[in-house]
Amino acid sequence: MRKEFNVNIPKGYFMSWFITTQAANRVTVTIHDREKQYMSASKQSTHISPPLGSGYAMVENDGLKVVVEVNNARNLLGSPHSNDITTDDGSVVGKEFTLCIEDYIDEDYNDVAISIIAWKSKG
Repeated sequence: MRKEFNVNIPKGYFMSWFITTQAANRVTVTIHDREKQYMSASKQSTHISPPLGSGYAMVENDGLKVVVEVNNARNLLGSPHSNDITTDDGSVVGKEFTLCIEDYIDEDYNDVAISIIAWKSKG
């Protein structure tokens, strides 16, 4: 089963990601935009450690997405959460994206966990 999620992080932001899985099925997570793939990694293990992946990159193009694929999944349940990172006066200086997915029926929502955080580039 495959699901794609839009990530509200604009071009020109510096992003970092951390992704874990704890699933009996093979999990593949890809982060890409319209022109560039930033990461793609797979793992099949009921052990949460080591993480599926972590990294960083400058967002180079519009249309950032996260694609989650889980072989033999019964469902891919879960809703992404996006937030602004704001200063004390309310100015937006960054973005957060988190997503926890359930792929079966045990409802622990730890089969895929994705955290992306990004800030406006000062360069």
